[in-house]
Amino acid sequence: MTAPNVEFVGTDAAMADLKRWADDLKPEVDKAGAPLGQRVAGTVKSRVPHLTGQLAGSVESSTDDEGIVVSLGDGVPYAGWIEFGGSRGRDYVPEGRYLYPSLLDAQDEYEQLAANTAADSIGRFRWSTPSAA
Repeated sequence: MTAPNVEFVGTDAAMADLKRWADDLKPEVDKAGAPLGQRVAGTVKSRVPHLTGQLAGSVESSTDDEGIVVSLGDGVPYAGWIEFGGSRGRDYVPEGRYLYPSLLDAQDEYEQLAANTAADSIGRFRWSTPSAA
């Protein structure tokens, strides 16, 4: 008895579709996650020390090639010392005091948001239909 001949049709089309879907998905996840990024930025703003308000005013949320970005300290020379410490009586905290912990608190919510966005997107995506040669 000989084994049946099995042919897998559409590998190239499937790989091309997956790349197109991933390219389409990123902006959708960024858009869906933007409010979460803004909320995290608000949390960071509320947690940093407020003397002049300059540090809190430097907190921003945006998106880039890597996804949602929340930043702290642009143009504020003492931001690193406030966030990480390490001298003059302020203990060094390698993960930071405000930004990273706030982002970590939102990690599960972001992962769920990304998974939900992907699940919604996959059903709307126009997949190609391979044909046998």
